Amino acid sequence: MTGPAGKHLTEAEFHAFFAPPMRDITESAEAIVDIWPYVDSLDLDELGLPHLNDVHYVYRDALNRYDQILIGTGRFNALLVIVVSLAAREIIGHRVLDLNATYGVSGGHLREVDPG
Repeated sequence: MTGPAGKHLTEAEFHAFFAPPMRDITESAEAIVDIWPYVDSLDLDELGLPHLNDVHYVYRDALNRYDQILIGTGRFNALLVIVVSLAAREIIGHRVLDLNATYGVSGGHLREVDPG
C-alpha cells in the first residue's frame, strides 16, 4: 500500500489533541469523514506496519474537539490512530501508537503470584 504520505503527527502534536478525560464513544460514534482514502494513501512499510484491520475504538476528547480513531494493525500492541477535527470535519493526521512503548503494556507472560 503506497501513496502520498498523510500528516504524520509528532508525539507533541499528537498529545496536543488530548483533553482528558478521553471518552470511549466507539458504540455511538458516527463517521464525521471517510477515513479510508486517507488510510489507504499511507505507506505501511514506512510506518512499520504489516497490514491494517478494522476500527477497534473511537475516543473523543473532553472538549468535544477531536476524535481519535484507533485501527488495529498486524503489529502486536500497535494501533494506527487517525485524528479527526470535529469542527472542520477533516483529518488532522495520524500516529502509530505502540502500547508497549507508550504505556508499558505487554501481552507477554503473566507474572507469577507471590504465594507469600
